[in-house]
Amino acid sequence: MLEMRRTNMAKNDLILLDSIIDKYVAESKYTTDCGEVFEFFATEQILKDYAFTEQQLLSGSVDGRNDGGIDEFFVLVNGHLAESIPEEFWPRSNSELEIYIISCKHDDSFKQSPITAMIPSLLQLFDFSISASKLEEQYNSKLLKKRDLLLTTYKRLATTLTKFDINLIYACRGDENIEKNIQEKADQAEQICQESFSGCTAKFDFWGNKKLLTRYRENSKSVLELKYEQCINQDGQYVILTKLTDYYNFIIDSNEKLNRRIFDSNVRDYLGLNPVNIDIMNTLSDSESPEFWWLNNGITIIGTHAHIVGNAISIENVQIVNGLQTSESIYNYFNESKIKSDDRSLLVKIIISNDVNARNSIIYATNNQTNVNVTALRATDKIQRDIEDVLKSHGIYYDRRSNYYKNQGMSQEDIIDPLALAAGYICLIYKSPFKATGLKQRFMRDDIKYQKVFSPETNLNVWYPIVRLLKKTDQALLELKSNVKAVRFQKNYRQIILFATISRLMGTFAFGEKQLIDFDFNQYTGDEIKKTVADLVEIDETCFERVRKLPENFYEKLFVHIANKYSIKAIQSIAAKNRQLWSGEQTLPSYGLTNELVNEIAHLLPEQPWPAKVHKQIAASLNLKEMVVQNAISYLIYTGKAYRQVYGYVFDSSGNIINEGEHFGYTVEDARKKLEEQKLQNEMRFGVGAF
Repeated sequence: MLEMRRTNMAKNDLILLDSIIDKYVAESKYTTDCGEVFEFFATEQILKDYAFTEQQLLSGSVDGRNDGGIDEFFVLVNGHLAESIPEEFWPRSNSELEIYIISCKHDDSFKQSPITAMIPSLLQLFDFSISASKLEEQYNSKLLKKRDLLLTTYKRLATTLTKFDINLIYACRGDENIEKNIQEKADQAEQICQESFSGCTAKFDFWGNKKLLTRYRENSKSVLELKYEQCINQDGQYVILTKLTDYYNFIIDSNEKLNRRIFDSNVRDYLGLNPVNIDIMNTLSDSESPEFWWLNNGITIIGTHAHIVGNAISIENVQIVNGLQTSESIYNYFNESKIKSDDRSLLVKIIISNDVNARNSIIYATNNQTNVNVTALRATDKIQRDIEDVLKSHGIYYDRRSNYYKNQGMSQEDIIDPLALAAGYICLIYKSPFKATGLKQRFMRDDIKYQKVFSPETNLNVWYPIVRLLKKTDQALLELKSNVKAVRFQKNYRQIILFATISRLMGTFAFGEKQLIDFDFNQYTGDEIKKTVADLVEIDETCFERVRKLPENFYEKLFVHIANKYSIKAIQSIAAKNRQLWSGEQTLPSYGLTNELVNEIAHLLPEQPWPAKVHKQIAASLNLKEMVVQNAISYLIYTGKAYRQVYGYVFDSSGNIINEGEHFGYTVEDARKKLEEQKLQNEMRFGVGAF
């Protein structure tokens, strides 16, 4: 009877799991293949504690031909994807390396064959005496890139590594009663890992329907309680002193791991990656140091509601927005030293607000003195909020805060993230589908590149047409996909097919924002996209068999081909707009400039209109040549960070006068003539040819 009950429970778990997979299939923007969707779902649950974005989860896929029995491969350093860590943030001590190698099968039971296929791959991939070139015929390029990443990371962390875990995971829809012969193969795989790396801990886990469902149901608590020693309450806002021990218990989950989901998604990526952690750890480890809160700026928490219960405060919808390094260091201090109690105190500010704009302002204000300001706080920019609002009016949810709308249950079909939107803009407005296809997350960290795309001067109405065209292209490609995995197929061909199809329908390559806004979407059909697919095949009949991105010269050949075939006008506009994209970054050094120097000069400039000879005053204060300061001011104007100013007249980008100072006898006509001369000089200086 007991055995029958267990069997029925297992069947019910499978039925429930399949219903969840069906929901994922219905909402998937990449594929309707149940196997591929199950692979994503399983990976999402396995790595749930890391709070990765959808794109980060997709980055681990090595599935396909010659995958060596491995579907997903992740290399993590201190809980972060190794390939995404900026150079300056690599840990200098106490580094932890984690490897996740995952095999996902849409089977309803565990079998021996997936592990049997994985074992010889582990032997070869973990033998670094074998060069990558000798493995090219056996393994696909994505898997070999992950191997190279592991090798590079392992060497880089060699002197600082304190923990090295290899997690081998086999996921399927079956129950987790593992047969002896399958377990023996899993033990063999563990042994290979341990023999390949001295000091590593290897573990083989089976994830069946029960474990996947349990993880899927896990949600971060909406209410958390923090004990305190002292509390100041002013109009429902709180400042407290809490013991380090109590704060540690506040930031860990039920498994005593750092609860990353309570850290604001805009700044979460910087957990554990800042050198200041070393100083904090030294203070925590020094029992003779002064009271901890005297030496530390403390923590800022945002919540939507709070109330006092005894000597504790309960907070709803906790988001820690400042003090991330302190939090990570406190976690590591207790976790590594195994200390159970520390009565030193920590200062915590608790701000209660339901106003989204107010919350964003708090996030920005509490972080803008750190490196987070440059890279991770784009979500709070006004332009990002404006884009979110305009897209929401069309039923599109702009995920400027990672996974925000996904966590609210919105369909993936109606969600777009900033990187995908930026790629669409680069493809259509800057006429560069090649650069758009290869756009990486680090684009968001580059101030110059970011402002070239997300400019306040861009017509907000252009963003919806871009989203709609991207979505329609993806849907058509989903129906056309070959044996290449759907997400990779879309990534490789989305931009080139979109740009070529739109250019043909417009009759010109020189379309701009206005033409896109006025475009009749009924013209952009699956049949039109199929015509473009045929055009690509005319250039290279094997182009859709590629796994890698198409080479740049393929794009050039296609543009010439369709220009002649369909009499599409203004092909020269492609090169002109390509030159305009990020053109200044190569020329800064030749003018004695760096990004840091330009920013420093910008900080010293007064509000416009500037007084006469302001460049001389700044040059004297910084001990620079006057020409260097003039170049920096020209570059600030050129990149849109300052208004154009001539003879005391201040012009906006449309040529309208928005402010005036001393004119020294010059007229508006004199100023406009001089303005044109300066524009041509800056285009020659910084490499732009606008059409």
